[in-house]
Amino acid sequence: MISANMDQGSLDFEIEAAISKVYASEAAWACTDEAIQILGGMGYMKECGLERVMRDIRIFRIFEGTNDILRLLIAGQGLRYAGQFMKALQNPAANIGAVAAFASKRAKKSLGLSTGVSLAEFAHPTLKQAAAQTSAAVEAFGFATEDCLMKHGKNLAAEQFLLKRIADAAIDVYAMVVTLSRASRALEQNSPTAAYEALMCSTYCDEALDRVKIALAVSSRQRQLFKNYAAISNEVINHGGAQQQNPLGF
Repeated sequence: MISANMDQGSLDFEIEAAISKVYASEAAWACTDEAIQILGGMGYMKECGLERVMRDIRIFRIFEGTNDILRLLIAGQGLRYAGQFMKALQNPAANIGAVAAFASKRAKKSLGLSTGVSLAEFAHPTLKQAAAQTSAAVEAFGFATEDCLMKHGKNLAAEQFLLKRIADAAIDVYAMVVTLSRASRALEQNSPTAAYEALMCSTYCDEALDRVKIALAVSSRQRQLFKNYAAISNEVINHGGAQQQNPLGF
């Protein structure tokens, strides 16, 4: 999808490129790791060839920007666009239309109503459920980013645990859209693999929507976990390593 956008003259694909790199490098690692697991000890043998693949594939999570840094880029750049909209709301007199749309959307959310986000018209009818799931993920992501900006404001850049979860959700949302687009295209063209691709799309969207919801559901307990993570990290750094002694009593 990103290649098609570039071919059509799009110049704004930084986030999509970062998402594609993170997703592809981690998927390649997961597939290689699973292949070795299936083969057992044989997977380590040189004649099998996978031991070299695993060694070589590992570097891709570091090359061209480490995936950890790219996740901060994905979240940061995405929130920048949302932040521009939120900034416009601070001057309601000059942005009456934006304020009215925002108020209407938040009111519908509070009542449990859909805000009208729908990809159904762009997807093949066979993938109606997957399109609805993708739309739900897009909608949930939009509300979550707005909530984060309203709560943290300019300090959001320091909330790296939160930003990682936003990035993880963004990666899954984009992957859902891409998968839906590919499967719809295959069905429209009556591709020999269309039925298989539709099955893959439905399965992926089922799984991904759950991951998106989990990533965006930041409760008070999870915020305390973020504080715990930071405290543990600081203790390890200040101590120059783990503080606990193993085993106890010796």
